Amino acid sequence: MNEHDLSWADAHPGSGPFLGEIYSLAFVRGVTPLDALRRAGGLQDTLADRTPGEIAETHDYDDGYPEVVSAFGLGEWAVLVQPTGFSLTHVVDALSRGTEAVAVLRHDYASPNFTHAVHGTVTTWFNLNYPEQRGGEDPDRLLPLMLEAGFDHPDDDDDDDESWRLRYEEPVARALRLTTLITGVLPTFDQVTASLPSMHVDTWFSRTKPSRGSRSEVAALVTELGVGDTPGLADALAAADRGEPVVVAQDSDLGRHVREWSTLARRASWSLNDPGARYRLSDGERTRGHRFGQLVPALAAAFRSDLA
Repeated sequence: MNEHDLSWADAHPGSGPFLGEIYSLAFVRGVTPLDALRRAGGLQDTLADRTPGEIAETHDYDDGYPEVVSAFGLGEWAVLVQPTGFSLTHVVDALSRGTEAVAVLRHDYASPNFTHAVHGTVTTWFNLNYPEQRGGEDPDRLLPLMLEAGFDHPDDDDDDDESWRLRYEEPVARALRLTTLITGVLPTFDQVTASLPSMHVDTWFSRTKPSRGSRSEVAALVTELGVGDTPGLADALAAADRGEPVVVAQDSDLGRHVREWSTLARRASWSLNDPGARYRLSDGERTRGHRFGQLVPALAAAFRSDLA
């Protein structure tokens, strides 16, 4: 494969070089690969070189279905690769703080998308199959480049059969061509599938804008789950009530508990689609895991009022 070959981007099993039916790539200007991983919520005690195959092998109940992201440098950009997940698309604002970031998501079972952010603000995002559905602070900012990349007339509402067919042909390759027009770099298949420095990531530890949650929801969930005596939690909530931003270190007592709660939530969710693990949790345990999945983002909203 040559360096400009993007046939792998939309490939399917057996059709040639294949990364996956779900994966995300992100590009961050002017930072090191390890700094980009930390911005994404990388857990530093999990740093190791891994291939996409090795990452896929950890996506199981016993390992807690971790989100794993790899990184390498390309020109002035750090490139992040998440071969089995999509959390990178949720932290583009955090990746871009003080700089610029781009993320591309392939997701054959949901919404493939493109996101561009500058200095902590998402400027433009759109669905790769429906580029007329754009959002962000400046939805039209990338229109000329979108056309150049092959998103033909993204505001056309032509609904003939040929137009609809073209929407679904090589959308990820078009998104990567758009990325190249912005960044000036284009990763090869060999680069994104190499053994690379990687970390488990928990987006709770990124500086992304909180998505949901309220102080009253936190109080109710803490009481329901019986975690009010968690070391550091009461002090952190008191500081948040005073309007102070709260930073929780990954290796602090509270940080370790948040990581455990995130793992419980992932097990409750992912095991439903894992035939070998579906019945390893009772209904009560799964419900409790789902409730931790509500508590964790609610805490993020309570602790990061400066980002809300």
